Amino acid sequence: MPGRLDRTGGKNVDREDIKKQITIAVVLVFIVSVILILTGSAINLSIRGTQEREAQKYMKEIVSQYKNIIAAQTEGDLQALEAAAAFVGDGGAVDGKKALPYLKDYLDAVNGSDDFIRIGIVTPDGLGYYIDADGGEHDGIDVGDEEFVRSALSGRRVISDLTEDRMAEGAVIVYGVPITDGGKVIGAVTATRTTTNLSDIIGREIFGGAAYLHIVDKEGNFILRSSHAVIQKPMGNLFDDGDVTEETRQSILADLKNGGDSFASFRYQGEAYWVTFVPLDLNDWQIFCLVPQTFLNHNIDAIFWVFLCVMICIILLFLILFLYIYSLLKKEHVTLQVLAYKDVLTGADNRNRFVTELPALLQAPVDYALVLMNVSGFKFVNEFFGFERGNELLIHIAGVLNGNIGEGERFYRDNADRFGMLIHFDGREALTGRIRKIHSEINRYVAAPNQEYRINCNFGIHVMRAAERTGQCPSPDVAINGALLALNSVNGNTSNPIAFYDEAIHEKARKKVEIASQMHAALANREFHMYLQPKFYLNDKNLHSAEALVRWYGADGTIHYPDEFIPVFEENGFITELDMYMLEEACKKVADWIRKGYDVRPISVNQSRIFFYDETYLDKFHQIVDRYRIDPSMIILEVTESVAMSNLTQVKMVIDKLHTMGFSISMDDFGSGYSSLNTLKDLDIAELKLDKEFLSEQSTSRRGRMIIESVIHLARALSITTVAEGIEDQDQLEFLESIHCDIGQGYYFAKPMPVEEFERTVLHV
Repeated sequence: MPGRLDRTGGKNVDREDIKKQITIAVVLVFIVSVILILTGSAINLSIRGTQEREAQKYMKEIVSQYKNIIAAQTEGDLQALEAAAAFVGDGGAVDGKKALPYLKDYLDAVNGSDDFIRIGIVTPDGLGYYIDADGGEHDGIDVGDEEFVRSALSGRRVISDLTEDRMAEGAVIVYGVPITDGGKVIGAVTATRTTTNLSDIIGREIFGGAAYLHIVDKEGNFILRSSHAVIQKPMGNLFDDGDVTEETRQSILADLKNGGDSFASFRYQGEAYWVTFVPLDLNDWQIFCLVPQTFLNHNIDAIFWVFLCVMICIILLFLILFLYIYSLLKKEHVTLQVLAYKDVLTGADNRNRFVTELPALLQAPVDYALVLMNVSGFKFVNEFFGFERGNELLIHIAGVLNGNIGEGERFYRDNADRFGMLIHFDGREALTGRIRKIHSEINRYVAAPNQEYRINCNFGIHVMRAAERTGQCPSPDVAINGALLALNSVNGNTSNPIAFYDEAIHEKARKKVEIASQMHAALANREFHMYLQPKFYLNDKNLHSAEALVRWYGADGTIHYPDEFIPVFEENGFITELDMYMLEEACKKVADWIRKGYDVRPISVNQSRIFFYDETYLDKFHQIVDRYRIDPSMIILEVTESVAMSNLTQVKMVIDKLHTMGFSISMDDFGSGYSSLNTLKDLDIAELKLDKEFLSEQSTSRRGRMIIESVIHLARALSITTVAEGIEDQDQLEFLESIHCDIGQGYYFAKPMPVEEFERTVLHV
């Protein structure tokens, strides 16, 4: 394709975009992965916490059952001894020697369920008399130094710690209960039991033999150690071996000393265990239970592993999805570049591509011209020939431009029917010749067979010389806006369709912006002043009315005339606010004249086309008139011929309503455009104003004079008052008088003047 430069700069930008997208994607993957990991960790901690709470609850329930079994056993033993004590103490004073036969009988009676190996009586002086289950007797043994004996003699039920048997070998546990008579302790009954019974209880298999029970004191010393033990070697204290942190050890000991429950973890030879301590309510004994964590946690562990697998699967699926999406993005990158930088219809570069490349192109030491072009009346092509033919025209234009673009130049489609070109500038004549050649080639397009239609284009040019760009190149927006201002200055012009951006165009645009920026403040500060130009009856030269015209006195004393700011206001819509302001000024002045007793005349006020499309303004008109208590007929509302022609039905409806409200309607600038007699036929207007240009052109020829005379006679037949504006000399006046024009206005009579001067010189007050 001719005229194309290597797009390495664009490719670098594309690679940078891809690199940026990959970086963003990687960061997103990392963030999502971290979130998933943190979420998984939080859930894991929650599961572990639940796991620990469930293990603690379950173990406590099981150990409490064994606590109840031991408590029931010891309570039964103590109750049996209390029964023996009641029997022995029934006679008052205790005789240990004589009581032994009775105790032997009692021992024989209860053994088999309690399994005592010895029973005896201790007198208050600490001497013990005992009889064994096999009948052997032990008399007068001093046991007063035994703590459990002293406790029993003090009146308490008591069970000793594990102690060595003084009358045989082996460790035993001794029970003691007081013997009382009349509330006085007279001795104690004791019974000795081996540890077999308690060992059988704590030696039972629990959790399928996976758990281990022991009885310890509050220091962690073993009172009774089950044969089922994790650590098989002899141990006096549960902390003698195993991996228990000092913090955990101190926490357990604190709980034991306070007589409360305790729960912790314990490790031995790489395996983790749950441990729990439950008080026996017997001396300071605690049941100590040890269970492998894997046994209690197998269900929760299964859940955890399922969760972990699910998390891993999610991460893998996410990674797969990311890779898949990335591959799609990479494959579609070319398509995305086309959408971002190409015009889909014509295949040409779009504005985005052009703006991206323009700064680099302007770095070259070459004079350039930025040319914007559009098709004049392109809307008509679409409406008359169809959108398909309109699209074909745009494709044809793109082909013409592409064929006329040289090395180091560019063209692009801006929007709709507007195209842009950056081409070398070799002088105005040479550039104009290139543009006319392009225009000629565009006109080769045939919109429809057997029908010739000339494609008219307009061109705006912004010349950018290399010498003027030294040090700083214009921004793309500045370059394009210059060409756009030039294009707007000739938009729709078929006789001279080419314009070069210059200081005059810039100043005009600057002035437009300046006016727009000051208009609201000017209205608020009442910088707009009403001028009045009188209108006279031509038959007797008496005053008929006055037309309200506006002048803008800036805060700095500058006077702005309507041709400077009215077009700007009509374009940006501010004209409605100004028209409402002028209407109120006119009503205010009429009310002032009535109040002062002047010979009041109507004032005509121009109205924007916008009023005729928003009927809410009609209520505002009436409100203003009512506010100043004047007859609406004292206000003549002027509507231009172009407004009436644009939407005759809508304008007719609004004018009818205004007439009903009492306003008088005047059609201004009649003859300035494509006048239609339907306008006079359909609109209920009271006054017809002949445009001054119409008057000056038509009155110079016989045919023109006949046309003006016919219009005036037609208006008279329709009972419409005729007004000729722009009367400047005696000849025009005499001609208008001869054809019976009703009213005249122009510099021949008076120029527009301030209200005070109008009152002084016209109203003669």
